[in-house]
Amino acid sequence: MIAGIGLSIFIIYLIFMVGIGIYTSRFQKTTEDFWVAGRKFGPITLAIAIMASIMHGGSILSGLAYAAKFGGPAILPFTSFSLGFLIVLVIFARKLRILAGYTLPDYMRARFDSLFLQGFSGIVVAVASTIYLIGQMKAMGLVLSAMTGWDYTLSLLIGAAIFIFYTVLGGLLAVVWTNIAQFVFMWVGLVILLPVAFNSVGGWYAVLDKVEQVAPGWTSFTGVSWTVTFLISWYVVWLLAYSTRIEFVTKLYAAKDEFTARFSLPIALAMILVFLLYGNLYLGAVARILVWEGISAPDQAFTALVNQLMGPNSIGAALALAGIAAGAMSTTDSLLLMAGAGVAHDLIRKCYMEPKGVRKSETFYVAISRAVILLVGIVALFGALSTPQMILTIVSYAVSLIGVTFFAPLVFGLTWDKVSKEAAIISSVLGFATTALWIVLTISGVTWVKIVHPVLPGLVVSVLSIIILTPLTQKVSTENLALFFPEKYSINK
Repeated sequence: MIAGIGLSIFIIYLIFMVGIGIYTSRFQKTTEDFWVAGRKFGPITLAIAIMASIMHGGSILSGLAYAAKFGGPAILPFTSFSLGFLIVLVIFARKLRILAGYTLPDYMRARFDSLFLQGFSGIVVAVASTIYLIGQMKAMGLVLSAMTGWDYTLSLLIGAAIFIFYTVLGGLLAVVWTNIAQFVFMWVGLVILLPVAFNSVGGWYAVLDKVEQVAPGWTSFTGVSWTVTFLISWYVVWLLAYSTRIEFVTKLYAAKDEFTARFSLPIALAMILVFLLYGNLYLGAVARILVWEGISAPDQAFTALVNQLMGPNSIGAALALAGIAAGAMSTTDSLLLMAGAGVAHDLIRKCYMEPKGVRKSETFYVAISRAVILLVGIVALFGALSTPQMILTIVSYAVSLIGVTFFAPLVFGLTWDKVSKEAAIISSVLGFATTALWIVLTISGVTWVKIVHPVLPGLVVSVLSIIILTPLTQKVSTENLALFFPEKYSINK
């Protein structure tokens, strides 16, 4: 049975993950060790870690579900991913690495000289990462349940306990090395399906012909049911997501130098585009052809497809599901770390302890970081046990809230020296509030708001706020600007 085979593979995998956590815990002496792994990663290691933390179990499980349900072109915004990475490469990477912070809220304070902005954005990171984490935990629980034969609740509890354990112990160092192991597992799980899928339905052209027959409009620009306005806003979601995605952007702080931070990005992007083209578009079409009529919920499409192609009692099916479980963990641990950093580093240390003149040892702050990560993991676990939303919908809401909070202050703040503290604060707060309100109205069933994704109105408000208010307010001090615009400002002049 797949349950027996899957359980054996899963136990071996978990032992390996726990071992990494225990081993890397020996190196966690300071908060720099814990949050950015001592800033020692080279380009290949960093690229794989970035790819693994972005292309997660939810990307496969719900990305495939969206492709199968709505149509490939509608959910595969290659342009958005590429432009998002280009923005990070050209505008963010070098300056953020020079800053040598731990979190994106560190940037907000350093660039705009605002304790409030670090605290507010730290709360956004903590809340949105927890929401995002709920979606990833749900993906992990669904796959582990199919793989081991356990019920969903037990699968979720055991899987969550493992990645919380190694993240609490090893910090970013454990996260990156487990990400690399999970990257290998994930690709093995996907590649093993390719020859069987090809034999069942054919190559690209054959699959596209067949899926158009069973779902007319699937290969059109808008898919089977998307409107043009929602499609555009969906592309905007992922443009913002991949230029402000915290589990991606904050890993640049861990690069050993500025060159590494930039050079790792094209490598990661190439792997991501291949992943999406095969793991979402091709397999999504295959799922629509072979298993769509036999499932009760879109997020069941991948597990149903694995059983159809590999056989429900095969080693191949167990390996494929193990790969997706690994992919789910590869993002959950990164998100858990970022949510913990938003509370422990940005709120407790930078916004409460240090402004009050309270001096504590690095050992104290590492302990606080671990306690906060444990607490965030427990909160997300309870959320994953009760949320009914489709996984990718949860993810899109979370990345939208983070995107509208950081996008305008990052893009304008790193390219336009006149952007003021006041403009950045109002841009972040109003962008977040607008998107949050739109999400609430969407979930509440208000019909007219569903014309566009909640990210679009929030982005418009955020960008307009920073453009309009910047000329009306004073730019920050030369001391703050010198770090980001050294060619124009110098504190020694």
